[in-house]
Amino acid sequence: MRSHRAVLVAAALAAAGARPAAGQLAVRGAGLLEVAEHRVDAGSGVEQSSGTLFGAEGMLWFGPRFELQVRGVAGKLNADSAGATARDVAEGTVRASVLTVPWLALHAGFTARSYTTALVRQRWTALRFGGEARFAFVGDDITGLMRAEILPSVTVSGLEHPNRAFAAGAGLEWRLGGVSLGVRYDLERYDFPPAAGVTRHEQFSVLSAHAGIRLGHGAATAPPEPMAR
Repeated sequence: MRSHRAVLVAAALAAAGARPAAGQLAVRGAGLLEVAEHRVDAGSGVEQSSGTLFGAEGMLWFGPRFELQVRGVAGKLNADSAGATARDVAEGTVRASVLTVPWLALHAGFTARSYTTALVRQRWTALRFGGEARFAFVGDDITGLMRAEILPSVTVSGLEHPNRAFAAGAGLEWRLGGVSLGVRYDLERYDFPPAAGVTRHEQFSVLSAHAGIRLGHGAATAPPEPMAR
């Protein structure tokens, strides 16, 4: 838990240390719609479930270099294969980013997720470190996004820690004045150590869309903003 708290403290310090000048603070609120798929291979075939998630996101820009993102989604995954179980899923993420150059943001974050059935609730937590490249298309109105992350510390209730976890994503963002629209695909992969001769693999993928409004004097000059996930 100390490492989780360290990420949250670092995010707070980054935001506090930014010291935005007047007119350099911007905020965005957005609604999220996601289609998620969960796959588990525990040695007896792939168990697959999918469903729709709904949520919201808040973004803060502290001057031209510092960003803070808070997001949450929830919904239900329905069983799509034999052996799979329908479950409710809820997830929250906090991510702090620093733009080293206008087209590259480095970030640290923390995610908490739960899968709930009628009998049990499984809790996940993960530290996230990575970068997001942002490329302008058609002037400054459309931005292409590519993100890669490592998840060095993942906990799963009832299971051993994964020995390898990573995430990647890509998407497009449209900005029309203070309005932003976007689509994105993200994938997370978790490989667990062998237990009783069986190696467990899990994959969580999401196709997401958002629509939001950005406010603040810095909104017109803020750097290209990251997408929901």
